[in-house]
Amino acid sequence: MHIDFKLKTALSALVFLFAASGPALGNATVKRAVESAPLRQAPNVLIILTDDQGLSDLGFYGNPSLETPNLDAFAHSSVRLEDFMASPTCSPTRAALMSGQHEFKVGITHTISGRSLLKPDVPTLSAHLQASGYRTGIFGKWHLGETFPSRPEDRGFDEVFIHLGGGIGQTPDYWGNQYFDPMIQHNGKWVPTTGYCTGIFTNAAWQWIQSSEPEPWFAYIAYNAPHTPLQIHEELAQKYLDKGLPESQARFYAMIDDLDREVGELLQKLDDEGLADNTIVIFMGDNGSAKGGRPQEMEYNAGLRGTKASPYQGGVRVPCFIRWPAGGIEGGRAVEQLTGISDLFPTLAELTGFPLPDSTAVDGRSLQPLLQNKSLKNWPDRSIVTHVGRWANHSPLDECKYPGSAIRNERFALVEGRALYDLENDRGQENDVSKEYPEVYAPLQKQYDQWWDSLQSELETVPPIMVGSPEQPVADLTCMDWGASRLKDSHGYYPPWNQGYVRSILAAEPLKNITPVGAWQLQFLRSGNYRITLRNLPPEAPASEARILANQATLQLGEQTWTQAIPAGQRAVHFELPIEAGITTLESLFEYAGNKRPAHGAFYVSVEYLDSL
Repeated sequence: MHIDFKLKTALSALVFLFAASGPALGNATVKRAVESAPLRQAPNVLIILTDDQGLSDLGFYGNPSLETPNLDAFAHSSVRLEDFMASPTCSPTRAALMSGQHEFKVGITHTISGRSLLKPDVPTLSAHLQASGYRTGIFGKWHLGETFPSRPEDRGFDEVFIHLGGGIGQTPDYWGNQYFDPMIQHNGKWVPTTGYCTGIFTNAAWQWIQSSEPEPWFAYIAYNAPHTPLQIHEELAQKYLDKGLPESQARFYAMIDDLDREVGELLQKLDDEGLADNTIVIFMGDNGSAKGGRPQEMEYNAGLRGTKASPYQGGVRVPCFIRWPAGGIEGGRAVEQLTGISDLFPTLAELTGFPLPDSTAVDGRSLQPLLQNKSLKNWPDRSIVTHVGRWANHSPLDECKYPGSAIRNERFALVEGRALYDLENDRGQENDVSKEYPEVYAPLQKQYDQWWDSLQSELETVPPIMVGSPEQPVADLTCMDWGASRLKDSHGYYPPWNQGYVRSILAAEPLKNITPVGAWQLQFLRSGNYRITLRNLPPEAPASEARILANQATLQLGEQTWTQAIPAGQRAVHFELPIEAGITTLESLFEYAGNKRPAHGAFYVSVEYLDSL
């Protein structure tokens, strides 16, 4: 199927540049010379991203218990990036994938606390391909924002089939969701599904891929597995329990086993339909292995030190396999040079034939020479910075600079500004060689210091959540995005990021390191009359769970405060207020008569634009 992309792409680029003038896509930095676009058959693009599967979580890399025959076969048929680094946790990796920049530069320094929302002025891979004439679809996990303009539909995706938040059952997700038969948000509306989540996302992607529209497609399948909770078919978990593994490890491996089968079937369908040859397929993990949430029970870590959320190589090394037979990316070959997640945006832009303009800022470099040139020798040395981030909001930044940080080049890694490791001779990072190699230590230290200093203005503020936009007249906020409270001391604590925590707080159960109050930083885009609704639980929750037992509700916007008594049996408290456009904080508090139970914030708040002032 050959398409005249010259006309198609020129029209798409004009549409994109018009849209880019708004906040969703930034300042029109994604431009290209459409007049020079050749007539050709553009490749399809399929990215498969798993959640919490590190380098050690594959049979291909020597895991003695895990069975992944399909992924192993794909590794053998692909170019393998053997020194590929993601970020230490999930939202940061997804931001770097979409932007080609270090995640800290685009607003992502955490997975919660309002610090996992992609900045509005950042061009994305999906928007670039959409503007170049691609159909674009996401299936699974986004985790870069649930409000305009950070939603996937605002950032270049035509088809959106996702759970919300960082995982099924987390606070922003449909209340009560499970991995079996989950409710899924399809193009902005919740729809019921039947089956296990991994298969549901795979099948939805395949149905969309099969649609008969002529242009090429970009499918981003971002599985939530094998992230906790470890919900999986019992018979599959038993397979690994029978191998003598602890339950957490057995269930974690069972989820990967199921995922392996789904990926294998999807790749076979591409082959059966004649799509495999001209489809760029990328398989990778999003951070180092989580080992089922209990890394102390792991039996195998591929010789690496550390796991997810660690600055060591075990926290950032992930599998990355790339295949495109029609494009000269021949399988069965290993690329040993240092590569990273921010390289994929510029690489795909070049491979698809729609290279990025010089005005598009990226930190990564195109890997096209490594992928298509077997004999390439002159790949320049480079350094890559990773940082766990995840400090509490408003923490002194000088205290956050080194903990969780690492910078490395082709051979050495400097961890937390103090220990230097020779990765060529010490894969497990056991021996500090900073004294033996001062000529390596000092330059890496200087590079890291310069990098950190260049980001000070980016790190000092948390980007506000935008509300009141015509594109999303009702913005739903959840406590996952709470920052520090102004009503009660909450510094240094994490917000309730999953539904189990919310249930525990409502049951008056004390939770270590979880505080039940917090504030949202908001930007009201339009002056007008607004309805602000406070809830314990979202509207879909059963009435028996959602009734508010508190007696008084407090709403604070900036320096202004309002209170209401709460009649018995209420599920929601409404405030209708005139609000001027601008940036402010929003916070709420539910209080109980006689202090019978601890006060807490409203875990779910909706902000609805009603009309102009």
